[in-house]
Amino acid sequence: MNPSYERTNNRVFTGIFLIIGGLLLLAYKMGYPIPGWIFSWQMLLIAIGILSGIKHRFQNFSWIILIGIGSFFLIDQQLANAAFHQFLWPGFLIGLGIVFILKPKKTNRGCGKRFWYEQNYKSTIANTPTPITSEEDFLEINSIFSGVQRSVISKNFAGGKINCVFGGVEIDATQADMQQPACLQIEAVFGGVKLVVPKSWTIKNEMDGVFHGVDDKRNQNTINIDTPNKVLILKGSAVFAGVEIRSY
Repeated sequence: MNPSYERTNNRVFTGIFLIIGGLLLLAYKMGYPIPGWIFSWQMLLIAIGILSGIKHRFQNFSWIILIGIGSFFLIDQQLANAAFHQFLWPGFLIGLGIVFILKPKKTNRGCGKRFWYEQNYKSTIANTPTPITSEEDFLEINSIFSGVQRSVISKNFAGGKINCVFGGVEIDATQADMQQPACLQIEAVFGGVKLVVPKSWTIKNEMDGVFHGVDDKRNQNTINIDTPNKVLILKGSAVFAGVEIRSY
């Protein structure tokens, strides 16, 4: 799909959500029988989860977590005598396990691990036989309630995928290199990702999210901008999470 068309759709969906929220709040202020819980922080999480799912065509898992957390605490609030909160973590872990089991291993969208590499990297080398690359050229990291540290030494780094939920991921790619632009898909919820990259790499941020930040803390004066092929594209979403980029 055309990226500009997709961004336009995202703006339209966001605008529709804001208009609906404004109309409901206006009706509530005018005395219409609108339940007060609609304007709670739990409903805000649910709304953000729905919007995130629509924007990513429900192919990431952050929307499930947001809707699940919001729904759980909303039900617990409305059923005060049910002591529903004691089942939060067991239910969360079970639901998260189901998501990982049912989630397809490969995807043809976003930064699909081998798909993106084959369609963008191999196709750019015309009439030149491409050597078989090992899986070490691709990152595939899942950090759930844990911390993960990984060093990348591949000289044909081609991106990958990072899932981070209530955890932290640190990637040291100072010894890595790339021959063509690479794409790294990051899905972070209540977590953090730190990327240490060579000074010759250009970072292109295409991530979106809610209450998130992508902070490039590198000294911009020391970054080599004469390397057009060494571009790391960050895609995905972050919810109550952050991505930090450094070079040493």
